[in-house]
Amino acid sequence: MRSAARPRIKSGAGWRGFAETPLLLPKFSFTVDLRGARMASWRDAVWQAAQRQTATGAGFTREALIANELARIVAETGSTGATPAQTLSRELQDLRNAGAIIFDGNGRYRLASGLQSIGAEVAIATEVLRLQSARVGQNRFRAALDAQWNSKCPLTGIRERALLRASHIVPWNRCTDEAERLEPANGLLLSSLWDAAFDRGIASFDDDGCAMLSAGIDSAAATTLRHGRSTKLVGLTSGNRDRLKLHRAMHGDKALLRVI
Repeated sequence: MRSAARPRIKSGAGWRGFAETPLLLPKFSFTVDLRGARMASWRDAVWQAAQRQTATGAGFTREALIANELARIVAETGSTGATPAQTLSRELQDLRNAGAIIFDGNGRYRLASGLQSIGAEVAIATEVLRLQSARVGQNRFRAALDAQWNSKCPLTGIRERALLRASHIVPWNRCTDEAERLEPANGLLLSSLWDAAFDRGIASFDDDGCAMLSAGIDSAAATTLRHGRSTKLVGLTSGNRDRLKLHRAMHGDKALLRVI
């Protein structure tokens, strides 16, 4: 008795037997193997691994993700590639570029807030909508800082908008939620040079507004920063002061000293 013909699928290379090549469905998050079992895509598998690692603590490193999750990811995806660690790293970077995963600058990753229990594609779509909304909110954030600081850097007197930055005191990627990211009390209006120094933690401000510079700052940079109109922020709110305490704590390794 003749056996039934194997089902066949068409690929870019022509007709091939179903048993020879998995059926890839690019619009969905799985592939199909010989037995019809669902295999996770690399993106979904890496995203789920990131969710598991985040659940165990405050964040995770790329190295920890590889050490703790790579074998499971390979099994879930049915991967037979020779460089799975590189594929994991690439998918991690793609998720970061999409805003679903945040890199904190200290070698650790975490999920963007509110995305802990949803799938990768939904998380990315959610973050795209969030970023679109944030652009509108960012304009309001900047307008509030313009109003507080009279549309100029209080340290240099610069009014040129191209040289002014709406600086976050607690960095954007460390804010606990969207409201904190757009809270005017979490912002200062600084010149681009002061903003860069503040963002890197080599400059900060004391509770009374006095500028503080890292003990290790380049002498030419320190001289340039000191020789502005002022080295003191006048007009800080209590909300500014609370967040500046956090900023100084985050950069405690910089040995910040008050500018005299």
